[in-house]
Amino acid sequence: MQYIGKLVISLIIAGLAATLATVLQDGTLPGLILLVCFALATVATAIAVSLLPRGVPTATGVRKAVASSKGGREQGTVKWFNTSKGFGFITTDSGKEIFVHFRAIQGEGRRSLREGDRVAFFTAASDKGPQAEDVEILEKAS
Repeated sequence: MQYIGKLVISLIIAGLAATLATVLQDGTLPGLILLVCFALATVATAIAVSLLPRGVPTATGVRKAVASSKGGREQGTVKWFNTSKGFGFITTDSGKEIFVHFRAIQGEGRRSLREGDRVAFFTAASDKGPQAEDVEILEKAS
């Protein structure tokens, strides 16, 4: 959903919440000041949440990855990685190919891998097959 659409939905929810709170308290409709305060708080929250970094693994995601990795991090070599599309594949030391998305790579900002990089990672099950999570670059390709 577009950013503006999310803000509009936030404002509608703020208006409904302000109206409901006031009607439940004293049976009247809310005043302009209350509506403005609810709207500002809601928009500020929506903006703050949108500025949070994406790709930070949640506790659930990490737990899922750890559970599926049978206790340890696997290692492998980056087969290829398309920086503009943000994904690629890792060949594990046992020869399996694992999908990797840039959000699974440790670090800040736009993260990428290069062909030949040595990496350590957890393997998680996804809808489309195994996927690398919490990818750490062990050795950069030369």
